[in-house]
Amino acid sequence: MVSASQAVASGDAPVAVIGGGLAGLTAALDLVEAGLPTVLFERRPFPGGKAYSFRDPNFEITLDNGQHITMRCCTAFQGLLDRLELGRLVSYQDELYVPVIDPFARGRRLSAIAARQPPLLRYLTNSAAPVTAPLHLAWSILTYAHLSAEEKARLGLAMDRIRRLSEAERRTLDRQTFAEWLSANGQTARMIQRIWDLIVLPTCNDRSADVSAAQAIQVFQVGFLTKPRAGDIGLFRGGLSVVSDHALAAFRQLGGDARLTTPVHQIGTDGSRAVHVSYGSNGQQQQISAAVLALPPQHALPLLPRGWRQREPFWRFERHQTSPIVNVHMQWDRTVMLGDFAAVLDPHVQFVFNRSRLHGISGPSHWVSVSISGAHEIIDDPQQAIVDRAEAGLRRALKRARSAKLLAARVVKEREATFRPLPGMAAHRPKPRTPIRNLALAGAWTDTGWPATMESAVRSGHAAAETILEQLGASS
Repeated sequence: MVSASQAVASGDAPVAVIGGGLAGLTAALDLVEAGLPTVLFERRPFPGGKAYSFRDPNFEITLDNGQHITMRCCTAFQGLLDRLELGRLVSYQDELYVPVIDPFARGRRLSAIAARQPPLLRYLTNSAAPVTAPLHLAWSILTYAHLSAEEKARLGLAMDRIRRLSEAERRTLDRQTFAEWLSANGQTARMIQRIWDLIVLPTCNDRSADVSAAQAIQVFQVGFLTKPRAGDIGLFRGGLSVVSDHALAAFRQLGGDARLTTPVHQIGTDGSRAVHVSYGSNGQQQQISAAVLALPPQHALPLLPRGWRQREPFWRFERHQTSPIVNVHMQWDRTVMLGDFAAVLDPHVQFVFNRSRLHGISGPSHWVSVSISGAHEIIDDPQQAIVDRAEAGLRRALKRARSAKLLAARVVKEREATFRPLPGMAAHRPKPRTPIRNLALAGAWTDTGWPATMESAVRSGHAAAETILEQLGASS
């Protein structure tokens, strides 16, 4: 780490951080804590990027733009929460437990993906600790009701192959889809739908048929097959904006200059360095010592001078595609769900969260949120059609919902929720350092090795700030 005194020696002009999402906020905090004058530009009147909450005036309730979760392996994001003294905002499971409902099953409808020992073994060993990974999932696989005995055997073999892949071997798989890799390793389309996509969809925001094998395998290796506690689910007990609001407040308390409702239009260079940014409705200019560009690629590219846009790595920005998420927040006249959340083997529901329970919402009515990832097929559908399908899906999945009345629903569409980790996209995810010597890139889409998660965003922010500190220290 470059010292603050070295970095400050580069001049009095501030570092500009463009974008107030988790990546930009993390970078801004790191820079201002290092002693650099820092200005944060955000085009919207609130921070948070793709992870924010809002107050619905019709129901006087706080809703998230999308239902987010985290996992115990997401150490950088948890570090940000601890830094902001928000550790209690997320409640982690004592052990991985994902209930899975098959609403179309004739027999057993509920099963689980879980890190649980057989009851007899737990009794004999008098231990609640999970066994060594990946054996902590063995009992769950053996008792998973939504696969046949033959499919469970095939599943175990494929997971073992994933566990044994080295990082170098995994990287060579980036140009094929995860579905292709699974098929070559004995997994059927039915198995992909009933087990693999339950993990791939919420973590990569696309199905196995569209996700790079290298990216999907990273999720399973890091989250489920290396450490027994890595996959424990962390659920938010408050709105997502708590994180970004606290980060912004901490940034300002440290002396940072945050300019909301202030879009940046252009980054000006002198040939090899960024020297100013143009912003605001009147084209004001701010002289800068460096910049962190923390926007999605489709919004970042137009800010660069035209002469740079076709150069490495900036031309790669146009190769990125986005994947949507649709969330349906639903108010019922009575309690329709008892647990915190569940996966549903129904494309119109996917995951349902007990918002009343998670956020402590009291009252006779009951709020749940349906989260639909990789929602390419429905993103342009009318809201009422989406609500109707989600309602029908919940009535099939949750017995308590069959006699309940749906009082209200709110659909939230995020068309550009995440980048798509398509086959071959690893080559187009840039490092934080760029040929514009004092310009660094940040965002969940950059080369963090992680899919488009809050963890990836925070990691990218740290990497971008470190790049700027090193560059300014070297030039001082």
